[in-house]
Amino acid sequence: MTSENLTARFHEQLGGDALLSVLSEAQDTVRSYDNKAQIMGVGYILALQVVLRSGAQVPVPIDQAGLYVFAGWAILVLPIIMFALVLYPSHANKVSRKRDFGACAGAMYFDPRRSPDVDAYVRTVAGADWVRETACEIIKVSDIRDKKRTRFLRALYWTGGSFVMLFLAQMARASGLLAE
Repeated sequence: MTSENLTARFHEQLGGDALLSVLSEAQDTVRSYDNKAQIMGVGYILALQVVLRSGAQVPVPIDQAGLYVFAGWAILVLPIIMFALVLYPSHANKVSRKRDFGACAGAMYFDPRRSPDVDAYVRTVAGADWVRETACEIIKVSDIRDKKRTRFLRALYWTGGSFVMLFLAQMARASGLLAE
């Protein structure tokens, strides 16, 4: 079955909602990773306050202070940056550049470089193969979903590692291994 035949029967056979529903679900998932990253970033910052306050009472030897500060910044600040990176890229074109989308006109996601004015965009929309356009957008959004998921999990793992490192550092300070 050619793309033209599928396009002609698209609304009739699938009710016009099947692919759009898939696209909507993929977009919702992408937005949920943004929300999760924001919530986890704030939760991490709040949890850091509790951990740091509990460990602040134990002194650090001055000859190890520089290393302690460097490690602290690497351990404490990097997870915040990693959660922020989940929010970007905000659209799949930045992730899907390596894919060949062939005849996709880009009608679903407006790009001013492709359609510099209203008339050009109207021509793009009027001539679009909407099955192909929807399929291309599903692939793009799925790419960004997978990228955000990977970044989110990486940030979670680093956060867990940072809490382990904080625990070990506080235990070393409390047990006198880092005594003055």
